[in-house]
Amino acid sequence: MKFVPHLALALGALPILLASPSPREVHLRTGTWTEVASTLHGPRQEQSVVALDSAMYIIGGISSPPPDAPFSFPTINWTQVYTPKTNMWRDVAPLPHTVNHGNAAAVDGKLYLLGGLDGTADWVAIPQSYVYSPVADEWAALPDMPAGTARGAAAVGVHEHTVYLAGGLLELNLITGAQPSSAAVSAFNTLTRQWSVLPSLPEARDHVGGAVIGDTFFVVGGRVNGVPNVRDTVFTLDLNAVRLGWVEKARMPTGRGGLSTAVIGDRIYTFGGEGDVNLVPNGVYDNVEVYCAGEDRWEVLPPMPHPRHGTNAASIAGRIYIPGGGNVTGAGLQSLTDFFSP
Repeated sequence: MKFVPHLALALGALPILLASPSPREVHLRTGTWTEVASTLHGPRQEQSVVALDSAMYIIGGISSPPPDAPFSFPTINWTQVYTPKTNMWRDVAPLPHTVNHGNAAAVDGKLYLLGGLDGTADWVAIPQSYVYSPVADEWAALPDMPAGTARGAAAVGVHEHTVYLAGGLLELNLITGAQPSSAAVSAFNTLTRQWSVLPSLPEARDHVGGAVIGDTFFVVGGRVNGVPNVRDTVFTLDLNAVRLGWVEKARMPTGRGGLSTAVIGDRIYTFGGEGDVNLVPNGVYDNVEVYCAGEDRWEVLPPMPHPRHGTNAASIAGRIYIPGGGNVTGAGLQSLTDFFSP
């Protein structure tokens, strides 16, 4: 994500909404989009998004520039949860430190935040990892990511008690534009609390989609060393035979970085993203495409009503929720939250 600061200045401050009294629906032939309560505390981007116990958690990210520092995008440590049943957001215990582009997952009723990026004008990879207990409403430290493997914006998947991370971003310099990508693949066993190294991706990736269906880890789309270098590849790893390495599957109709992904059944839904050089001035995709794992094929669905990048999606009870994100390449922070019902 390479920021275009002057575009973000026009956003201004948005009101904080706790609930949406009259959700607005957009009906499509293949599904329905519904707007719900906006994220707390205004616009937010590059946060982690996780579904846990029929609720959606968003962790860290960046917020809008303060009035006295219009070219600064503060990294935050907020943790918030949205409950679809009440259409309400609430704050829970914040992270011990700030993080953006964090790698997060839910396992056995807890949230895991494994590394990410932090800093001011130069965001760099950090190895610190934590686990959150909703019952105790507290974060606890975990073993750091092993030396040389710290990164953010990785593909994330969960299989049994293990969190898998593939690819990622080593640094994002808001001044120079440096955005080196990683091909590393790591696994964290939440029972033993031990890290292990798996076969690397065929090519480096970051801002990439991740999902596990059955015993297979899918790594979808993403980009390499910067916003314009998007990829349409789909790589898979058999988690019962990792020694066999990665296999390439049917390619996406539209390669994208910074996309949101969610799984329903044996389908991986992909939403938005950035890197479209033909879209002037915003460069943000409105594409919705779904991968059918059982048939190794893609379907193209009607576009989303609100193009976005720099967020992720949470699948809850047959709906896919997408909070915040950006509507301009590198910026355009917003607080909009909606869900898609296939």
